Amino acid sequence: MKIIVDTFGADAAPDVIIRGALKALEKQTAYDLILVADPATDLAGVVAGMRESAAVGTADLSDRVTILPAVSFVTNEDDPRNMIKAKNDSSMVIALEALRDQDDICAMITAGSTGCALVGSCFHLGLQKGLLQPALASALPTENGKWVILCDCGSNLNPKVKDLADYATLSAAFAKAFYSGDALVASEDTTSADTATLPKVGLINVGKEPGKGTDLIKEAYDKLSSMSGETFEFIGSIEGSDILSGTVDAAVCDGFTGNVLIKALEKAGNIATAFAEQSTLAAAGEDNTLKQNNDAIAEQIRATFDYNNRAGAVFLGTKKLVIKAHGAATEDTITACILQAVRLIEGGFGK
Repeated sequence: MKIIVDTFGADAAPDVIIRGALKALEKQTAYDLILVADPATDLAGVVAGMRESAAVGTADLSDRVTILPAVSFVTNEDDPRNMIKAKNDSSMVIALEALRDQDDICAMITAGSTGCALVGSCFHLGLQKGLLQPALASALPTENGKWVILCDCGSNLNPKVKDLADYATLSAAFAKAFYSGDALVASEDTTSADTATLPKVGLINVGKEPGKGTDLIKEAYDKLSSMSGETFEFIGSIEGSDILSGTVDAAVCDGFTGNVLIKALEKAGNIATAFAEQSTLAAAGEDNTLKQNNDAIAEQIRATFDYNNRAGAVFLGTKKLVIKAHGAATEDTITACILQAVRLIEGGFGK
């Protein structure tokens, strides 16, 4: 089985994407890779250079990689509508069509334009029955060491009630696969034996009380309440302060709210990391134990909030798995995205 990687699109592409993909091969052996890349790519040379710097070991990684040639790619300035006709020779479309046509390819990773990936996925892959467009979901760390699936992160800025209901179902399935056998929040603190194995879903709102929020939120609250107990347990509305508290497995919102939220959290993490690093510098000339403690705190904050450790956003609702990496992706981002794809596939996501 294989995972296909679009090596274009990121700010530092293709080098960081190729290197990150090769690192992922050492961390898992079940899936080989197809790299959509410039046909002149010297893969053996890249592997040799990584060995010299001890970035990878001595295993013959190039035997597990196939190059699918492409010389054109989409940019953030490209109109997503061009993904239907004008960009058929781009690396993203080549990857999407290979994903669609080859049964042994399970997932795709791209750091290219989110809009182009969204439209391209709809047109070239197709969507699950009843969906009009995919949703974007991202796993965020919570204070109890768990994760919460935030959906939607920017796909649909003006959803209807049906869309939010779809997001609840899709993100609950995502959460179950993401944990892959680990305990869901619901299994640790459930109100009913009937819902012990169901992911907990909350609707992001300005208050927890029924009747609060916009007309859309009020209608969605009623709809999700009627669906509770089928594939998820709906716990009601949650406020912004609840999202990272670890009380839900999935948090549902419109794409506008989700996109603002995820970017604000990312910046808050950067600020907190900078404060911790400044504290470490201030302690450098003092007690060594204090410095070590500050170093550990700074590293914990960085590991928690750094998007490179959280892999990418997942398109929910496409017929095959697509993961969108950050445009500023590093090698670690791509490695994390590939390992995330493996984890979701092994957890049964999309089956």
